[in-house]
Amino acid sequence: MNKLTYDYAIEVLNDYLGELQPMMADPHVQEIMVNRADDIWYERLGVITHVDDCSIDPDALDRAITILANVNAKAQTPLLDARLPGLRIAAARAPVALHGDMMSIRKHARHRIDLTDYELSGAFDALPASASRFAARHNDRLLQHLSAGGAAVRAFFEWVMRERINVAFSGGTSSGKTTLLNALIDVVPAGDRIVTIEDTAELHVRSPNMVAFETNLGVTVRDLVRFSLRIRPDRIIVGEVRGAEAFDLMEALNTGHPGSIVSFHADSSDTAPARLESLIRMSEEGRLLTIEDLRLKIASTFRFFVHAERQGALRGPVEIREVLGVNNGRYQTRLLFSRYAAAPIEELLHA
Repeated sequence: MNKLTYDYAIEVLNDYLGELQPMMADPHVQEIMVNRADDIWYERLGVITHVDDCSIDPDALDRAITILANVNAKAQTPLLDARLPGLRIAAARAPVALHGDMMSIRKHARHRIDLTDYELSGAFDALPASASRFAARHNDRLLQHLSAGGAAVRAFFEWVMRERINVAFSGGTSSGKTTLLNALIDVVPAGDRIVTIEDTAELHVRSPNMVAFETNLGVTVRDLVRFSLRIRPDRIIVGEVRGAEAFDLMEALNTGHPGSIVSFHADSSDTAPARLESLIRMSEEGRLLTIEDLRLKIASTFRFFVHAERQGALRGPVEIREVLGVNNGRYQTRLLFSRYAAAPIEELLHA
């Protein structure tokens, strides 16, 4: 990008997105998140804050996206990934962005951080194991009580959301998966940034910092999964996985987005991992994995599989299964909860 083009792009940001200038000028602001024209957030020194009483004219936001695409020689598509010196910009237009045009601006650090800076900031200090954010992910007492159902199941779902543990939901049509997903989203900590991706929007997210995407205008779920990684999500929730996007989602959840949720069709919790395998193998990348490598990846990504069914007028979870790992190429799992029998936890092996 030549200097004339760069100067023009900066002028565009100043003219059309003037409300963002205080954040653009602050060297400690790392990310500016325009969830929609009247809902703006920023991340400063690792803390996300809502900008009160701040909005952008929707037409100005649309015009800025158009011009930024032009100066980056990008087509006018519903999704934009653009770069300027010191900035990376990701934007999406309605109707793919469900609540209106959105934009995320990532600012590169102006000061180059060296190893001495890391040491002085305490980043290299050794901490006790109890300080790890993963320390509370082991709760054997809670899991042992799951077989009794009732309040223990509610406590389980609150725990997995609070401790950011990935969960895969399976079930048939009209089994209550979406309703259960909505209930789990309600207990996500308010400070988390949630991105939802759906073919048809059915999720109702009440979290203050969220962006909702819906497939449209040729944009697929797989496109949106890849795009979501550019807009600083804490959690990615996919309403229904149907194909090759399962591979991208598995990779995303293994690289810094724990506490995410996916759902797909399957017959039971014990067949759900195999069903997920078939979805991942719909991608070219997934077909290159050996079956053992694929199972190891699935086991390391999804610790719990929850299966839902419809029983008359009642819809909801009927099985909760924990994946313990892979042994000799087979999943090692245990059934923690079944509505059909209140029995002690049973450890099962299945192919």
